[in-house]
Amino acid sequence: MMVHRDHEINRQAWNKMVGLHIGHPEYRTQEVIDGGSSLKRIELEALGDVRGKRLLHLQCQFGLDTLSWARRGAIVTGVDIADESVRQANIIKEKCGLEATFVRSDVLDLIGVIDHKFDIVFQSYGCHPWISDLYQWAKVVAHYLLPGGVFFTVDEHPANVLFLEDNTDYFDSEPIRSKNPPDYCETETRIDGEHVEYQHPISTFVNSLVEAGLIIERLEEYNYGYYRWHKDWYRDEDHYWYPPEGPTKYPLMFSLKARKPLASGG
Repeated sequence: MMVHRDHEINRQAWNKMVGLHIGHPEYRTQEVIDGGSSLKRIELEALGDVRGKRLLHLQCQFGLDTLSWARRGAIVTGVDIADESVRQANIIKEKCGLEATFVRSDVLDLIGVIDHKFDIVFQSYGCHPWISDLYQWAKVVAHYLLPGGVFFTVDEHPANVLFLEDNTDYFDSEPIRSKNPPDYCETETRIDGEHVEYQHPISTFVNSLVEAGLIIERLEEYNYGYYRWHKDWYRDEDHYWYPPEGPTKYPLMFSLKARKPLASGG
């Protein structure tokens, strides 16, 4: 297994963040334990009926969406880089009384860690800025899809930083390093240490998946977000966030659906 130095830095950071997030109302942990779901409208509409399908959830954190898919009948496996996230996912799984497998692995090193393939590979909300190499990531996605299988991701749009952050270059390929950054949920709390994020233009998502042999079926963009960028933002009934003036004139999120060809050797 390769050791990706910056990913290892992030693993340590996420181990510290789990305690802040697991009880935060944005994550809806207790709602899931009590029989509810953390899934949002976009992914539910995109993937439809998952009963009996094998679903691999990449970068699952502590497994709320993974378990929500299990509650809808999928046979689920969740993967996350953080030891504490996987530990908490297994605790929540027991509280829910659901079947799920959770694996600790860097997503870039996953090939060979799991020995079977899936009908669906799923990834969502706040994942891609933590991946250093989308071309290797796409190889992992393609490797774990059965022929005819579907990959679906919904996440923040890489262009949103041009409107919501200062001095950001959409095409900047250098890692973005932050020392003692504020937590994105508990914004008054600083995370001791460092974390590293990456900027990926939309073209890299598309090209990496195409190069890995997948067929792009749908690319969508949305003028609302999945978390509260500023304190004056408001949330709708679908748990999406808007600035005070309402839907933005620029994209805050995107989703992408791709399929592995039936003719693939898998």
